[in-house]
Amino acid sequence: MRRMILVRLAGAAVLWCGCADAAVAQTKGRISVGGSVTFLAPTDGNVEPVVVGGPLVRLNPKRGWGPAAALNWFRTDLKNPDGSSPAVARLRVRPLMAGVAYSVGASRALISFSIVAGPSFNSIDLKDEFLDSLPAGVQSPSIDVKTSFAVRPGIGLTYTVASRVAVVGFGGYLISRPSITFRNQFGEERRQPWKADSAVLSAGLVYSLF
Repeated sequence: MRRMILVRLAGAAVLWCGCADAAVAQTKGRISVGGSVTFLAPTDGNVEPVVVGGPLVRLNPKRGWGPAAALNWFRTDLKNPDGSSPAVARLRVRPLMAGVAYSVGASRALISFSIVAGPSFNSIDLKDEFLDSLPAGVQSPSIDVKTSFAVRPGIGLTYTVASRVAVVGFGGYLISRPSITFRNQFGEERRQPWKADSAVLSAGLVYSLF
């Protein structure tokens, strides 16, 4: 299902390029700001899907090779690996990624193929609901996470609607596997019980400043 969504997004981008009006050129300037909504669908069934809305700062793509950067910060709840409820912990994933992109397309619509990578500064806390659900007198559980490495290949669309205004879309896959150690109330230790790999879909609107 998630793979079909990404295929449809890429197909829509190709159609946009074919229908682009040559009267509007590529977005002017080098840096744009705006807002976007991002949906992350983790492949691990014990990691909750996330919808994130917020500000967006991006490098305007040009035909050919160019730099690329991404943050893709999000937080998500982690379910208990043994299948019980409620959720055990809240994980915060904050990657700082940079890389390269190659852009093709008509003057008004550009498709960019990119890959970015970098460190992910993660944090994690046990949820109060989980701690409150434990029987009295049991051993206090603990959890910790280390800084990890993240990689995100993907395909982006920049559709210029005015000289400095563009609609943007993206579909990709974030590979992020924080090193998590969880010690439950029985003293059992589990390493790497969750992974944050996620399909990423986003859309937004930006204005080029300079």
